[in-house]
Amino acid sequence: MSGAIPTAGSGTIACPRCAAPVGREQDWCLVCGAAARTRLAPAPNWKLPVAILVSVVAVSLVALALAFVALTDDPDPATGATGTTGASGATGLTPPPAPAAPTGPSGTTGLAPAPPSGATGATRRSPSGATGATRRSPSG
Repeated sequence: MSGAIPTAGSGTIACPRCAAPVGREQDWCLVCGAAARTRLAPAPNWKLPVAILVSVVAVSLVALALAFVALTDDPDPATGATGTTGASGATGLTPPPAPAAPTGPSGTTGLAPAPPSGATGATRRSPSGATGATRRSPSG
């Protein structure tokens, strides 16, 4: 190599950074090291896609919150069997009055006395599952 700088007439181009002549077979400038023939693609602009994504997520969260409020907001509270507890701690429902127990000729209620402990007996249950009066089995 003779060390001569190539001239513009022999197919050389000027370096885009320092304007030094770059030969036909060179890809990089020997003076500054910049790419002479290779063009790098610019980095993509991510601002618009990120802004769109953030907007869609925000609108989705607002729609989710509104749907949650619409489903859980009950303007007319139900008055069911569970009742509500007020400030006094009592439930809003009052139990139905107990039926009067039939009385016999001597003033007894007609229910059998409770069996002694250890005795076997069937326990009567109401349809709601509450335990009623105790009834002795026919064998006992």
